[in-house]
Amino acid sequence: MVGIDAYPRGGSLTGCVADAVALNDLLQKHADGTPNWGTRLITSDNTSQITRDSLRRALTELFANPRDADLLFFFAGHGGQTPWGADLVTQDATANSLGVSMSDLVTLANDSAARSITIVLDCCFSGDTGNTPGLQAAGVAESFRLNKVVLRENLTIMAASRGTETSKEVAGHGAFTRMLLDGLEGGATDHRGNVTALSLYGFISPAFGAWQQRPVLKTSLTEPVVLRVGPPWLDIDLLRQLPQHFPTAESRLQLTPAHEGVGRPLPAGEPGTVEQQQFDYVGRLRNANLITTDDKRDHYWVAMESGYVYLTMLGRYFWRLASQGDL
Repeated sequence: MVGIDAYPRGGSLTGCVADAVALNDLLQKHADGTPNWGTRLITSDNTSQITRDSLRRALTELFANPRDADLLFFFAGHGGQTPWGADLVTQDATANSLGVSMSDLVTLANDSAARSITIVLDCCFSGDTGNTPGLQAAGVAESFRLNKVVLRENLTIMAASRGTETSKEVAGHGAFTRMLLDGLEGGATDHRGNVTALSLYGFISPAFGAWQQRPVLKTSLTEPVVLRVGPPWLDIDLLRQLPQHFPTAESRLQLTPAHEGVGRPLPAGEPGTVEQQQFDYVGRLRNANLITTDDKRDHYWVAMESGYVYLTMLGRYFWRLASQGDL
């Protein structure tokens, strides 16, 4: 996790160190406190100077002998465009040597034996990462060209902006990383609590309008990497019980007045009748958008009129996983 605020020869930034620190803290543990990524934090606050040489050395160490490992690299700081392509700007930047080439970063990643690699960049022109040399985004100003990308299997790049755009800071963080952090804390979880690069991009992208920077996702995936496990939408044991209540994915479960029963709300610790327990179970699935009713009627009235509930398409998806023993 690299964050650079202080730039001796250029405009200093205010949120990049905060970005790296916050992301480092989040990724070290899952939401339940179990260990996650083994991280190394490199910032302009805790390192004497982040130079081109020191950043290249750190990247070399990251990618050294990583077979069967999942690797992640995050950079927040200045990004710069050059005639040779975009660079991650280091603190010793000069006019003709800004820092570490984004192209060199992808070369390391493409040649790596790691099981998977995730690169996340919050800097100006970061969307240039992975573009084929000779067709860099800098040429767009002269004539529009669609960029071409070559990525090894299970390499993912998430960038804060296109290769022609700057990236903004908002309220002490990069605008992109602020949304990234929110997604990792729970905004981008699936029903089981998993957060992947795909779910993060789906969460982040709509937050940026047509006149703002455009986040970029480039990937070649065979199996999405779980970056963090956040709070699940509901307990996975409830998903595993789906075939017990619905014999098939298309089954309709009839509710009756007995499902509402009497004595609501039930006293603390009182489970209620079997029917009431099933009614509460169905309610929790409804709150997670796994169950619906005709005309989306409230479950109370469905029970009073002996109507039916059934699985949504998402509910059928989890029913199939549960019936196959894949949950």
